Amino acid sequence: MSNVKDEKNLEAEEAREEKEEVKDDLNDVDYKEEADTSKDKKKKKEKKDSKTVEIENLTAEVGKLKAEVESWKNEYLKARAELENSKKRISDQAAIDRKYASQHVIGELIQPVDMLVQIVNMPAPSEDVKNYQIGFQMIANQLADILKNEGLKPIEVKVGEQFDPKFMQALDTVSDDTKDNGVIVSIRQSGYMYKDRILRPTMVIVNKIEKVEEKATEEEIKEETKGE
Repeated sequence: MSNVKDEKNLEAEEAREEKEEVKDDLNDVDYKEEADTSKDKKKKKEKKDSKTVEIENLTAEVGKLKAEVESWKNEYLKARAELENSKKRISDQAAIDRKYASQHVIGELIQPVDMLVQIVNMPAPSEDVKNYQIGFQMIANQLADILKNEGLKPIEVKVGEQFDPKFMQALDTVSDDTKDNGVIVSIRQSGYMYKDRILRPTMVIVNKIEKVEEKATEEEIKEETKGE
């Protein structure tokens, strides 16, 4: 009877131990699964963090490239604008050069033409000289027509008109109370325009009337000088 009891107790003990082993195995499995899950989470987090850093780096690189592209674009537009401006300046200067290409030659011809006109207007001492003057007149007229067709025209100035410094040059002044102040008294040399440029101003003598105050001051100075 005692033996049967012992056998039962032994079986119960073995069953309990087996149960404990199964429990321990289950605990080990749970711990292992929990550890594996934690490792997986950590790996996923590391992978996610790495991907986030990679995206941030790529975003920064894209921003840098965009800035470089914008900078090169601005440089290109600036260079293109400067090139267009240079082309325009060159084109404008070429047009001006073509427009006034004959200015120097025409300027050199003015004086000889003036001399011919003076010779023609001189009194002829004889018929032979008068015939020469007629020939000179024809030459002067031909040259004047050529110069006119090239754009030369005289500056119209008359005695008695007001002096205009834009088109005239005063060689000297006179003081004539019978004439207005600043008027032209005489014309010494004709002036010419070449197209819209002044090729040579008209040389004139201008009337300049001193003011009463200025005259009085001069007289006072003279009187004071005499007194000394």
